[in-house]
Amino acid sequence: MVPLQSSAAKNVNRKSVNLNPQQHEKLLDFLDRHPLVKKITLPPIINRGNSTSNNSIGSLATIPSIDPDINYPKLCIVDGGVSDILGDWIQDRWGLISPEDKDEHHGSFIAGLAVIGRDLNKNNVCKELNGCYIIDLDILPAKFYDSYYSKPLEFFNELEIAVQELKARTGVRIFNFSLNVEEHVTSSGYSIPAQILDKIAEDNDVIFIISAGNTKPTQMRKEWPADPVAALKTLVATRSDSLKVPAESCRNISVSALNPPDINGIVAYGLSNYSCRGVGSRTGLKPDLAHIGGAGTKHVTEGYGLFSINEHGYIEDGCGTSYAAPNVAKTIAALENSIEGDVSRETLIALSVHHAIIPEPFKDRQLSAVAKHLVGFGMPQSSKEILEGGDNAITLVFANRITTGRKLSFSFTWPSCLVKNGKCTGKARLTIVSTPPLDYKYGSEFIRVNIDARLRQLQKDGKYKGRLEAIYAPETGEGGLYEKDQIEHAFKWSPIKVYEKKFSKGVGPSTDWRLDVEYLTRDGERIPDNGIPFTAILTIFDPNEEEPVFNDMRQTLQSIGVQTVDIKTAARIVSRV
Repeated sequence: MVPLQSSAAKNVNRKSVNLNPQQHEKLLDFLDRHPLVKKITLPPIINRGNSTSNNSIGSLATIPSIDPDINYPKLCIVDGGVSDILGDWIQDRWGLISPEDKDEHHGSFIAGLAVIGRDLNKNNVCKELNGCYIIDLDILPAKFYDSYYSKPLEFFNELEIAVQELKARTGVRIFNFSLNVEEHVTSSGYSIPAQILDKIAEDNDVIFIISAGNTKPTQMRKEWPADPVAALKTLVATRSDSLKVPAESCRNISVSALNPPDINGIVAYGLSNYSCRGVGSRTGLKPDLAHIGGAGTKHVTEGYGLFSINEHGYIEDGCGTSYAAPNVAKTIAALENSIEGDVSRETLIALSVHHAIIPEPFKDRQLSAVAKHLVGFGMPQSSKEILEGGDNAITLVFANRITTGRKLSFSFTWPSCLVKNGKCTGKARLTIVSTPPLDYKYGSEFIRVNIDARLRQLQKDGKYKGRLEAIYAPETGEGGLYEKDQIEHAFKWSPIKVYEKKFSKGVGPSTDWRLDVEYLTRDGERIPDNGIPFTAILTIFDPNEEEPVFNDMRQTLQSIGVQTVDIKTAARIVSRV
């Protein structure tokens, strides 16, 4: 395929920048005095952060050939370019950056993880099988940034055009965005770059996987300690390590970095010492997910513990949240590729979040209050594990739109194999992802509708009682009745929510249950005429992995006329899955 060439690539005029401080001061003084100017912000300048790589092996990687009988996933890499060394795996290019202004090292390392990461790393580091078509959205020049983007937000204008055209040409829907602005996310603000990525993602039905950002070398934390109390002390002693813009984007996924396993002296799956972390925010839990990004401290023989290729095809090790993001992006791209038909953004995000696992170092009670700001909902499993499941669990996916005055209710009977002495045992996990309307003029309350899901059990008085709690909720419950407690502990107003509960002693008095999806609008807000899309995922399973939950529940559903369909073919049969 011959790539179309962006008009910006045809003629790049080198423009000088006025660095006279007096002129800048004069301009700022004028703006400060003007009655119509309410706020002054500098235009965002995108960069790759300070990801580190080192040629520690020096051998050429063997690039696998494309098997024509395999349907590979597609991943678009938004960066400074991907090297031709990957050959036919590169399906299309945007062609913006002139060859003399390119630096393909960063993008090639990311692409290498997607194409041959499984060969170069252990299965618990790169979980997806080798092979991935790459769409090269080369948009970030290595030099002369002002010559390419002389106007504020011109970078994002180019990005929007590129996303629209590349999706039309290739069908790609997952975009790896391992780029950040040198500006930290705050608990009160929501950046313009995040707003723009929200709009591009929603308008084009795509998902950006965004790196959480790296701290500056002088601001790195100590290596993650095995002792939880020592870990808390390390976090308290560190400043300037909050997420970097636009990782707060509420329509997309942001990813923090974890240490690789099996490196002496490094705590496996601990938060990498360079990885930025989330802050308390009304946009929901951030970062959303975490994955292996390489250790910040180089080991004598293992290096940084994450391996890919450079632009010349040589094997390198490296570290950075830039390299954690493509591991998540590849899994979501593989999910999208494995499900036949059109699958919604909400379903893809929900599947990856629902099946994420909290890494071992963050399961200690003493870290429960801070773990959510470090690893989000956890580390996603492989696409195969997500889609196939097992005999001891059943997962139900509900994808629909909520409209004015309506809610989704699904009544069912608890699997009989998990009913002991009249009480329901086992464990349940419920995830809901929605795309509520946004209005940024309301500041921190810009999310205007709260879509929520509840798993309820019938009581003796005929009422249904909610049985699940938000993950990371304090042991005393989901928080008080105050709005701030609901926001902090129960994901209120967040587009992504996850609840779970283990019924070790069983709960009664009935085996009749109901899943409800409901909504709450802010004052004066109306549900859009076409509704609000959502996906709710419910898993019921036996923690002991003994009982035949899947067959038991499926037979029960079929007996009441519910058609159960494999998720991999459901989108072809049922709309909006």
